[in-house]
Amino acid sequence: MEIKSNVTARSVAWQILNTLEIRRAWAEDVLRDALREHPLSAPDARLVRELVFGTVKGRLFLDYVLQTFFTAGRPPRKVMNLLRLGAYQLLLLSKVPPHAAVHATVEAAKGGLDARQTAFVNAVLRALGRKGAPPLPPADPDPVAYLSVLHSMPVWLVKRWVGRFGREAAEALMQTANEAPPLVARVNCLKGTRDQALVWLQDKQIEAEPEAAPQALRLSGTGDPGRMPGVADGWFYFQDAASQLVGYLVDPVPGSVCLDLCAAPGGKATHLAELMGDRGEVLALDRAADKLKKIEENARRLGLGCLRTGTVCPTGFLADRVLVDAPCSGLGTLRRHAETRWRVTESDLSRLGQEQGALLEQAAGHVKLGGHLIYATCTTEPEENEDVVGAFLTRHQEFSLRPGPGSSGWPRPEFWGEDGFFRTLPGHPEMDGMFAARLLRTA
Repeated sequence: MEIKSNVTARSVAWQILNTLEIRRAWAEDVLRDALREHPLSAPDARLVRELVFGTVKGRLFLDYVLQTFFTAGRPPRKVMNLLRLGAYQLLLLSKVPPHAAVHATVEAAKGGLDARQTAFVNAVLRALGRKGAPPLPPADPDPVAYLSVLHSMPVWLVKRWVGRFGREAAEALMQTANEAPPLVARVNCLKGTRDQALVWLQDKQIEAEPEAAPQALRLSGTGDPGRMPGVADGWFYFQDAASQLVGYLVDPVPGSVCLDLCAAPGGKATHLAELMGDRGEVLALDRAADKLKKIEENARRLGLGCLRTGTVCPTGFLADRVLVDAPCSGLGTLRRHAETRWRVTESDLSRLGQEQGALLEQAAGHVKLGGHLIYATCTTEPEENEDVVGAFLTRHQEFSLRPGPGSSGWPRPEFWGEDGFFRTLPGHPEMDGMFAARLLRTA
């Protein structure tokens, strides 16, 4: 849907919500493109972000509420998205007065709905403002429906998490999924230390504090992160602390050869090059040639000369470290990618596990004798994690699991399970959910 006139924060947010249902794109990318097309003031741009991510995260709860006001079935998609936008402001965004939320949302409707649809949106939102939300489903004896609506999470995922982690821990994961993600940067160790970066950022009036990885800083007060001091000069790469820990798990050494099979956008590949002191070789591969440009741009910005890219691994290429950062459901990053919860289904997990297993098979042939094969995902689900590695080890007796900290002492023992796998859960500590396994080639 194109917005041709009367561009407001709500009309842009509505456009983004409609686009997300048509295109399988990240909300962050669609938001960035929309704000480039429709420049807004800084406060309005912040409001757009709040409206988009709040509405996407709260969709199931908002639909539960809105359906009580429908008498003739579910309205068309663009009407539904505008109603969600209005309901989010009325129920979950206390800083917007109800009358202002209704008026501004109805005004946005005039840019893309006919008179009948606009009147319908107005009537539903005014009724919601008067009556409020209906009661939630009963919490006992089965809490699944209650937790699903309360935290706006798919029923199938709630069942899984409650069954595996217990209700209290599962609810903590759901609460984390609805929080704003922290902004975390990796300090380029070729430029300086984290302590040096801390002092420098504080001089620039940017709040920074150490995170649970050796070069990680949690930031606030940066404004546009891309324009933050030091970014253009290669001091920082924005990457969650859990993702950074995978680099220490890979444990490359200067002069070694590393292969990253699924490298885009380059966070882990560039980290490996930094940890090697930019001495040796990092081959960063991705099947999508257009994504390689981003890796190359980041490598140049960070001052890395040992990293090269490609779409296909050369025949016979062998590496000391092979990383398979496998495409996955992303269920460990729901607070960063709120739309994932509505796109991934339970049936996707077994399919993804098969694809991930095929990637491990491909990677195995490129590991030197005595080298390490590292498998990593940003999901919480066993079909994509333990099951994939377990099946691989059953087929490949020449590999064995090698848990524990690398030569740097990281990742620390608390991140390793008794089963030999590395795990972080969303928000525990303040990082994304990550899984990894280190496999040693012995024959």
